[in-house]
Amino acid sequence: MRICALGSGSAGNVLLVEGPRGALLVDAGLPWREIEARSARAGMSLAGLKWVLLTHEHADHVRGLDPLLRRGVRVAASTGTLRALGIEGTALGPGIELEGIHIFPFPIPHDAREPVGLRLEANGSRIGIATDLGQITDTVLSALSTCQTVALEANHDVPLLLAGPYPWPLKLRILGPEGHLANEETGRTIRLLGSGLEQVLLAHLSAENNTPALALETVARAVDGWGGLLYLTYPDRPSAVVGA
Repeated sequence: MRICALGSGSAGNVLLVEGPRGALLVDAGLPWREIEARSARAGMSLAGLKWVLLTHEHADHVRGLDPLLRRGVRVAASTGTLRALGIEGTALGPGIELEGIHIFPFPIPHDAREPVGLRLEANGSRIGIATDLGQITDTVLSALSTCQTVALEANHDVPLLLAGPYPWPLKLRILGPEGHLANEETGRTIRLLGSGLEQVLLAHLSAENNTPALALETVARAVDGWGGLLYLTYPDRPSAVVGA
């Protein structure tokens, strides 16, 4: 099982996951043309794409959903997300299997209707996805604890956010328990997950309150001695393809 972030950040979020029987998307925040182009650039196939999983209903995760639906791609999401979007789909539940991937959703603290993270399992490979969350709860840690690969939010640098141009209410939302994860907390989380975690995609970096170099430097410093690999994700191009 392999994963690639085709796009990550407020401009649009899409993860592409290859399973034993085909690929599926996690979130649909990019136009179909971009999804096609970036998957090809990453060397991954969309042939026979049947499913998109949605983590929540915010626009940067669903603005490209309609073209997928017109192509017959089916949606799986939490009941709250489906209701928030006013669409029909498959309600995510523990152990649902799609394309040979067993999917285990778990609740995450974010200001959406019923947001979820995901643990994906296939043939001994386990990938965790937690890309929009204000804090790391025991539930999140438990869900990610057996994963070899995780896509984990590293949204902002706190000093940059506080000194930046955002209005104070927005800063409070981002810093709040249902907002977004700071670089330092991302690093602490990786250390807590320990040596069983082999690869991390640093996801959902803010263009205004973070930089790729700062996110990588801050997290790398926090996980010194960990032994795994860190990878950046980007708003305008695919990440490395990781997994096993």
